Amino acid sequence: MLKLPWRHLYFSGCGGVGMAGLAQMVCDCGVRVSGSDAVDSEYLTLLRQRGCQVKVGQDGTLPEDIDLLIYSSAVPPGNPERRTAEERQIPACSRGAFLARLAEFFPKVVAVAGSHGKTTTTAMLAHLATHAGLQPGFLVGGRVEAWEVSATAGQGKLLITEVDESDGTQALLSASLALILNIDDDHCWSLGGVQALENCFLNFAAKAEKVITWDTPASRRVLGSLPRCQFLDQSLAETVGVLPQPGLHNRQNAAIAVRAAQELGIDPAESMRNMACFPGVSRRLSLRWISADARRVLIEDYAHHPTELKASLEALREKWPQHELWIVFQPHRFERVKRYAAEFARILASANRVWVAAPFAAWKEDSTLADPREIITQINAISPGKGVYLTSSPDDICVALRPVLSSPNPVLLAVIGAGDIGLTVKPLIEMWQKLQGEV
Repeated sequence: MLKLPWRHLYFSGCGGVGMAGLAQMVCDCGVRVSGSDAVDSEYLTLLRQRGCQVKVGQDGTLPEDIDLLIYSSAVPPGNPERRTAEERQIPACSRGAFLARLAEFFPKVVAVAGSHGKTTTTAMLAHLATHAGLQPGFLVGGRVEAWEVSATAGQGKLLITEVDESDGTQALLSASLALILNIDDDHCWSLGGVQALENCFLNFAAKAEKVITWDTPASRRVLGSLPRCQFLDQSLAETVGVLPQPGLHNRQNAAIAVRAAQELGIDPAESMRNMACFPGVSRRLSLRWISADARRVLIEDYAHHPTELKASLEALREKWPQHELWIVFQPHRFERVKRYAAEFARILASANRVWVAAPFAAWKEDSTLADPREIITQINAISPGKGVYLTSSPDDICVALRPVLSSPNPVLLAVIGAGDIGLTVKPLIEMWQKLQGEV
């Protein structure tokens, strides 16, 4: 068990997977945990089951004896709990900054960075290390199917974690081994531009003892000056066998996870055998329902950047080539609509039917930045009549889709987005089952 210097930690905004994961890790080390979130969630329930004092609501009341307050990115400076901590001179830091501090107590740290694929690759590597008997600590930023928790301190000797470029905190962490999956322009607006974002990746890599990345123009441009950086040929992904999850991007994630596992002393052949039973991360091409005759399929996916959306649609075509591809897509943040509307439209226009739901703002008041209907306008300019704009209400989405779900053709319906569009999945399944006569 790790010996940590804190007796009582408070997690403000601990209803999300990343914050709850950190709380789980310090619980493993015998630290007392308290916390709160604006709404209840499965992650709060899991913490309560461990004896953590977590509450719903943030009225500014804090325990008397906390050593440190950790806050999520959804908890702004004016939040009552952060104000109370400041008034009482309680030290406070962000989730990413605390992760960097916690990582210092592990003798070996593998940190996974990148604009896309961090969560899946981290989960893959944790899966391989666990099956190899290494008892790793890990922090995965998503719910892994069939795992009880997505984070643990493990034996305290090895930490496998994803790190976050969106707030720049990845540059605070010193890794024994850094994996950089890709460097795209996502989140550049929150760091002050593309150059600042690339500098964040460079600074993170420069602090690592060793870096492994793919050999791409972007990685060469940003990381080419580092002497401890190994550039992998992208053809390595084609050596990966059949995975439970489809798509080239998953084969790339698996390939770099196997390479990282080799750095941990795990034989690649053993890793590839174990990769065949990787359960996958929730909302990453997750199969939510398939009809008895397999002609109706509903998938949920997390893609919210054009690169991710393109990869997801290609994977769906690979897995279900005989099905019509229908997409319900919810943009994540109006900033992405502003930057990527034309790219979203071009990619979505390749599907057979498209519905675009109102964006998820992600706690940002940025709705004046862009009109999401522009995505539909551009889809219909490419393929007239293909796109329809909807609210994000599950009821409205079900009403819009009900008349067409009785199509005689094989149909794959993918509900895609990183926001609350997942709330639509259950009612869509129930409606489709009734139409199919399967309930």
